[in-house]
Amino acid sequence: MGNDLLAKAVLKKVYSEENILRDLKNRDENTVRQVYQANWPKILQMVKLNSGSYAEAKDLYQDSMLDFLDKVSGETFVLTCKLETFIYSICRHKWLYHLRGKQRFTDLEDYIEVQDIPDETEEINANMPDDNQIIRAINALGEPCKSLLVGFYYEKLSMEQLAAKLNYKSVNVAKQQKFRCKDRLKNAFSDYF
Repeated sequence: MGNDLLAKAVLKKVYSEENILRDLKNRDENTVRQVYQANWPKILQMVKLNSGSYAEAKDLYQDSMLDFLDKVSGETFVLTCKLETFIYSICRHKWLYHLRGKQRFTDLEDYIEVQDIPDETEEINANMPDDNQIIRAINALGEPCKSLLVGFYYEKLSMEQLAAKLNYKSVNVAKQQKFRCKDRLKNAFSDYF
């Protein structure tokens, strides 16, 4: 944990957010590593507090950081909040989407007396594609994307199992293909995100 605090202190002391964004756009390894380490504890805590495991948090964070780096690299990207807020919001949104698929929301009324708290889940659900749209989009991707995404997200197969099942040369090749397929699926729902 000391290294995480040190990474945050170094980031704040040495770089302005403008410099950090410039280095991230250039995929500077040290900056990417420092941003990753500085934000990881907060994301791990968020996932664990919302019925997630360490492994799920790690997968979520890695996927989110890849999305974050893609967004930052875009020519039209403009940061309108703190960098850590932006990263947290990407992770939070992805985690809520993940929980929606598993139907593992915790009903707060079981634990506290709720008085006039706005229902955020209705707003999130209104902005999300329904299950039939997702199924149609996955089917439209064709093979191998369909088998990869269904195997990983619905059948809960490991990347090792998928690599063997789909005859990939290595787990890394399967991971790269999964990333491409997930990106194509996200593009199909760009209006939602």
